[in-house]
Amino acid sequence: MSEAQTSKIKDKRSPEARQYESFSELEEKYENDRKFIWSVARTLKLLQAFRPGHGALGNNELSERSGISKATVTRITYTLTELGYLKKDASRKYFPSPRLLSLSYSVLGNLHIRQLAQGQMQELANISRASVALAWPDDDMMIYVAANTATASDSHLLDIGTRVSMAKTATGRAVLAKLPKDQLDEKFDRWSVLYGADWPALKDRILKSIDEVNTRGFCLVDGEWRPNVRTVAVPIYDRRHETYLGLNCGAPVYNSSIEEMENQYGPRLVHIAQTLR
Repeated sequence: MSEAQTSKIKDKRSPEARQYESFSELEEKYENDRKFIWSVARTLKLLQAFRPGHGALGNNELSERSGISKATVTRITYTLTELGYLKKDASRKYFPSPRLLSLSYSVLGNLHIRQLAQGQMQELANISRASVALAWPDDDMMIYVAANTATASDSHLLDIGTRVSMAKTATGRAVLAKLPKDQLDEKFDRWSVLYGADWPALKDRILKSIDEVNTRGFCLVDGEWRPNVRTVAVPIYDRRHETYLGLNCGAPVYNSSIEEMENQYGPRLVHIAQTLR
């Protein structure tokens, strides 16, 4: 096992918490790496300190969240403001500017499978009265790269860029079903520490989902990611990027029965994945 893998196992925070890795952790990991550009790392870590729903932040708050010294934070925020990537609110605190979206759009624009899937995703969203989303695997998380919902739907639509657990969601487990055994074992070794006493039961549920994907093409997760949400998902292969993504259909439990999910929406997802492969 590599040093990086070992350090991840020693870190006992959940994958959801570890997505906000502090700068001091980067220093430990890359202190001897001469190729590592620290100015770039500091800038990106500072931008990661801004989180949905948390509002604008001052230099002191950014320093505390990122683990970067206040003097360095002050220079970074000044530079990003001059370039238009940060703005100041009435209290003189910083918030990310929509200009940052121009950087992310190049990512989305190059995900051709996203464009190809949009029409069928919207059609299924309308039929199921639910949300249909496409997610990219990122370490132990999944990142939403496309999302559609039915008109006047009660379903909760997660925004593009939202991260969700790989272990606890249908879209994550759909991707896990396609991982080579050594990569899956590596995740299980890490998660056995991260999830502690909850891991044996969680592992059983993951293995059940993997078996569902292998036998019928999709898996169902009912009330696990959120108590009031049930979701079906399939793996979908992106040849251009040589990776599997997760395509899901999720709805509030009062809006879709398990039978509908298993007999209608799951098979429809399998069909979409097959047409786009």
